[in-house]
Amino acid sequence: MKKIANLQSAVSKAVILVMSVALVFAIPVNADPESGDVTVAVGDVQAVTANGVSRPLKKGDKVVVGSTVKTGADSRAVIVITPRSAIRISENSEVIIETVNEDVQPVDVTISLKDGSLGALLKPNAADEIDFKVRTPSGVAAARGTFYAVVVKDGKGYVQVKEGQVEIIPNDEEADGDQ
Repeated sequence: MKKIANLQSAVSKAVILVMSVALVFAIPVNADPESGDVTVAVGDVQAVTANGVSRPLKKGDKVVVGSTVKTGADSRAVIVITPRSAIRISENSEVIIETVNEDVQPVDVTISLKDGSLGALLKPNAADEIDFKVRTPSGVAAARGTFYAVVVKDGKGYVQVKEGQVEIIPNDEEADGDQ
């Protein structure tokens, strides 16, 4: 009887040890990759996760890759995407943070502007360090170390370059004349 009690005690201790080790090395289940820090949030600024959960954004919040950021009337947000890039989302806009991959060189960032307007700011001489793109319904604006604005109105994308260069890459449908 004593041997059975000792065996049960030893098994219990082994199970606890194995579970403790598993907890130490466990990967967090809900760890979404972060894509930026909110430095300005004025008015109605919301982040909507890929599964549809919405939350208001405020200064200091983190935004995860895959989130949609929406601004209401008289609202705006500034999100620092990487140490060398940021976006300013204007009122009545909808933006998806598609890709932020800092594990590659150059860093790969893709922002999708569904509606409204945003300004993209890349630090000077960042062209070799970051591949920053804004996708619109009509194409992609790829920055080459610059400050530029992108607007989507009536399903068409427009780009205004403030400083530097932006490469415009039309969607295949438009390039082929299908739209």
